[in-house]
Amino acid sequence: MAEVVIPDVAEETIAIYRERARLHGRSLEEELRDLLESHRPFSRAERAALSRRFLSEYPDVQPSLTAEERREGLM
Repeated sequence: MAEVVIPDVAEETIAIYRERARLHGRSLEEELRDLLESHRPFSRAERAALSRRFLSEYPDVQPSLTAEERREGLM
């Protein structure tokens, strides 16, 4: 597992997350870990689905890449 240090976070922000952690019955570290895990980047499949949805909602928008270039980026 990796460790992350984030300097200069406002005390007010930390206090809010400490309170949320207390309300959830867990440590600040567990609360922040859950926050990071629940907001992680999209998977390749999720990005592809998002792209398909966008293109279906906005048919006049032309992608800047060919279908083959998009597939290569998702592999």
